[in-house]
Amino acid sequence: MKKLLSILFRKDLYESIPYDDLISRQRFTLFRIFTYTAFIASVSTAIQILAAFEETNILSFILLALAFAILATFFAVKDQSKLTTAYIVSLITGFSVVHIQAYNAGGLLNTGTMYICAIIMTAFMLLGTKGGKWFTLLGIISVIFLFYASEFTTWTTYDLFKNDIHLIHQDALTTFILALFLVAAQSNYLHSGKNVIIERITDQKDQLEISNLKLQEYTVHLERKNNELDKFASIVSHDLKAPLRAIGNLTGWIEEDAGDTLTPEVRTNFDMIKQRVKRMEDLINAILDYSRADRRASDDVKFNAKDLLEETMEFIGKPENVNLEIGPGMPEIVTDKTRLSQVFSNLIGNAIKYNDKEIKEIKISVNDQPEGWTFSVKDNGPGIESQYHEKIFVIFQTLNRRDDVESTGVGLAIVKKIIEDQGGKIWVESELGKGSDFRFFWPRAKKQKDSVLIAATILV
Repeated sequence: MKKLLSILFRKDLYESIPYDDLISRQRFTLFRIFTYTAFIASVSTAIQILAAFEETNILSFILLALAFAILATFFAVKDQSKLTTAYIVSLITGFSVVHIQAYNAGGLLNTGTMYICAIIMTAFMLLGTKGGKWFTLLGIISVIFLFYASEFTTWTTYDLFKNDIHLIHQDALTTFILALFLVAAQSNYLHSGKNVIIERITDQKDQLEISNLKLQEYTVHLERKNNELDKFASIVSHDLKAPLRAIGNLTGWIEEDAGDTLTPEVRTNFDMIKQRVKRMEDLINAILDYSRADRRASDDVKFNAKDLLEETMEFIGKPENVNLEIGPGMPEIVTDKTRLSQVFSNLIGNAIKYNDKEIKEIKISVNDQPEGWTFSVKDNGPGIESQYHEKIFVIFQTLNRRDDVESTGVGLAIVKKIIEDQGGKIWVESELGKGSDFRFFWPRAKKQKDSVLIAATILV
């Protein structure tokens, strides 16, 4: 019995449709419902016609042929790619049954024409909007034609009911009930628990609700840990800086007490100690800045990028041997001004600090794109070899000896963290001896972090 049902329902073909192709699975299930409903209705009408007429009526055999054509179409299709063709053939055949049986049952006044509504509804579900519109047009043409045939010709009759008004009323009642039942059954299926789309969405909704609760718990836990880390970082910073300040103070006192008795070599060593102390303090501050880089968000404001660049350059302090060129087309931006300023401050500061030319040239340009802006900070410095293009964005990595150029190796790591937190990307285009071009993409809208939470909220 189970095997027979599997054959009748074409379970093999249904299972061949990809599991995640919800629409195709849904349409095949509706196709199955339509096939058997149309087959039973067509055979029933054919039998009714055979019983009503004493002489053999060709119309009954036409309806039987169409009924088996609908069934044959359902079993003939072997490939998912041919399903659309099968849908069209079955719908046209079913439409023909409704249209043809009307001739001996009152023409347009035949209540069986109500099945056209069910066919149009099925066409929309199986073929989509375009197919549904074509069958709607076909239905309108059929109704107009049957009206003409009923009112102005003798092509239609009530011979099926032998002109018995009692049979006509009885058939009308039966037809209306069956037609309404068919439309209601299909409509109910679309919203029932057996509907593959509703079932899958329900499962996903349940999973998302569980994920939502877990994410909320995780968010609370993460916020608590972040607060603890902030406190820990502040305490560690204070505890590390205290001995550094003591070393600096002691060094200064020794120098003052020794006065001119210090030899040049000893004074050089004291200067080196103070330099190392200052470097260590800068490194501690840089680590704190890096740890908080993606949490120092402020409200989005509207501003002009050119004004921001000028303010940033003024804050840095432009040396006399630096030529800064701001390209045309700097946009009006609505974003976190403080964080974008921090990005430009680091990139421009590096372009000045690591430039070995007597006259330092810096050019800033922008490429406006639908999703955001690609900014370029280009200099005429020493350039960077290709094997270091990724390394320079890693925390504590620097290409120069710290005794040559004072650096914590954290600036570009902070820049990368800020940009990626915004949903953008940074990279460098450079060759040794040909300057560097730091480019970064800044999106118009900040990326959504909690897409699962948002999806869960929408479904709920």
